[in-house]
Amino acid sequence: MVDELAPDLEGLGLGSALAVILVAAAALLLAVLPAAIALRVLVLPGGWVGAGLGSLGTAVFGVKLIAMAWAMGTRPSRDPTAGAAVACAD
Repeated sequence: MVDELAPDLEGLGLGSALAVILVAAAALLLAVLPAAIALRVLVLPGGWVGAGLGSLGTAVFGVKLIAMAWAMGTRPSRDPTAGAAVACAD
């Protein structure tokens, strides 16, 4: 029986919670904005739409690269034996 929580199961930190909120907001924007433009609810010049989508795509790609680099950078700092199963010989 294990009474302690594993360190990997701790609650979200401030940075992680903020990242989740930003990703959810970006996903909502990406879902709603094309529909609003297609239904002519939001009327924008064609050049603005192209520039905005290009900038948004670049920003999302950049954030994705930063997140992957961050994940790879924190991986070696963890204890490699922390998740290993331990057999007890009684």
